[in-house]
Amino acid sequence: MKANEIVTVLNHFNWSKYRRVLIDGTWGIGKTRYVSEFEKDQSHVSYVSLFGKKDIDSIIQEIYFQIIEKAPLGMYKKSYRVLREKFKNVTFRYQGFTISVPLIEDLHKSLNKELGSKGTYIIIFDDLERKHHNLKITEILGLLDSLSKIENIKTVLIAATDQLKGKDKTTFIDYKEKSIDRTYKIDDYADNAPVDILGKQIWEVIGETAKNFDFKNLRTFEKTYMFIKEVIQILGKDIFTDKFTRDDLYRMCFASVFFNIEHKNEMRLLDTEKKDSDLRNADLRNAVYKGSDSGVIAYLYEYILKKNMDNVMSKNVFHHIKNWYVTGTYSRDDILSVIASINSFEEKPGNFYSSEKEILKMIEHTKAYILHLNGTEKVDDIINHLSIAFFWCEALSVDFGMSNEGVLKNIKGNVSNRIELEKSQYQNEVDIFFHSESKKVGELTRAINDTIKMEYQKQLIQKIKDCYIEKTYQVRYLRELTDLVNSIYDQSNRTYILRSLNEHQYFFPIPSGNINENFWFWCIQIKLLVSAIEARWGVENYSNDFKEYLFKLDEIEEDRLLKYRLKTLFER
Repeated sequence: MKANEIVTVLNHFNWSKYRRVLIDGTWGIGKTRYVSEFEKDQSHVSYVSLFGKKDIDSIIQEIYFQIIEKAPLGMYKKSYRVLREKFKNVTFRYQGFTISVPLIEDLHKSLNKELGSKGTYIIIFDDLERKHHNLKITEILGLLDSLSKIENIKTVLIAATDQLKGKDKTTFIDYKEKSIDRTYKIDDYADNAPVDILGKQIWEVIGETAKNFDFKNLRTFEKTYMFIKEVIQILGKDIFTDKFTRDDLYRMCFASVFFNIEHKNEMRLLDTEKKDSDLRNADLRNAVYKGSDSGVIAYLYEYILKKNMDNVMSKNVFHHIKNWYVTGTYSRDDILSVIASINSFEEKPGNFYSSEKEILKMIEHTKAYILHLNGTEKVDDIINHLSIAFFWCEALSVDFGMSNEGVLKNIKGNVSNRIELEKSQYQNEVDIFFHSESKKVGELTRAINDTIKMEYQKQLIQKIKDCYIEKTYQVRYLRELTDLVNSIYDQSNRTYILRSLNEHQYFFPIPSGNINENFWFWCIQIKLLVSAIEARWGVENYSNDFKEYLFKLDEIEEDRLLKYRLKTLFER
């Protein structure tokens, strides 16, 4: 049954012989929405959510006050204080004895008498699975049974029984047959629900993608809609062009929400898509296990969106969108900068319909562009230019005339200007999955990333040196270097780092006299860095040499507090 049929079921319930019915369906399928549609503006229906309810008393009170609120204006003039006093006389019993709810029965009779009506009054109980653990399932079922024995009162229980756990689940199964006359199973959301939530424009873009996956949670669409509106409100509507399209933004927002909510940030489809190579799957998994955003984005692009985007360059915005949804943090300036580079990118006449002369001219133009870089151009833009040129060089069997080494030599300034030490080394790298369509471009991107890593590490060492000399002791830079030790394989980089440590006395400030917390944490982190280098680079006796250097300092013998601090440091 589809969720929208709930309204029909409840309308029929008015005159049916059933007195206690269950509407069962998984979370987010639309049960509450259509129950609310039925209940709205109807004086003969009360709706009670069991969410967080700890006892029957609070439920009884809510029913009582709802009946009063829905009664004709001025019909009940007793104060809430008096009504609450009456609740003290209410007693509840179940299994082997009965539940007495005289107040509700009297109130209902009084209402019918006043209105001259014998019509059915329906009480709907929602969110069974979200009740407080102190409230027993038997109490709820007993209340429903007791209420339904009152003349002209019927009860509806709304639940996602698949969410009941442990004793609650067992108890519900045991007593369901005695307590429920009829069960309606909601196994699909209404056909028009996604359109109603997202609007026709958004649904037309993501509809086919969504239909590829078997999920019933309408909240995924609701969260997608809200996220899209948030992103557009922050970034503005003027960002969209024929290069960075509104549709691509819709797709990236949906994929980010879907992956987070439906797949719990797990790459589940890698095990089901056997047509892709095992190596490709392994690359994606490894990227994610290493904390790589690129692996996740490649997965979202290839497996969720099925490579369906208007402009492949828009993938450069994808990790910003995904992280925005997951963490709630974003840099508007960074995102707008990437979008601006996409919108300003001028693809030289090198497409399928161009003449050979035009294509050759474009290739030469790209080469000249690389030779005359001024260091301010974005590395991703440079790679995009080269991607197009390399493609047509291969198609026409033309030599580009510049090796990867030549390209790397010319983009040194651009790489240097790209480095942001406030970000991790990984965040500074070019996303290899965005440039993997061509083998040659992939190789160049990897080489550029190697250059970025070396430059990042050199700038990181220089920053650590500055902190040491200026005595600012910003420990985060030391932590970053320590974390990188295990992934630094280039011998020249290792030599550079070791030489820097040697030339600056391990960057270790002597902890004598009055010091602060940052100072001491810096000392601890230097010791961790030295230990990591010895263990992971195989530098024999490096930690021992560091320790001997410190304890041979002249001031050690004269400063008992310093000696104690060093002893504490090496006993950690």
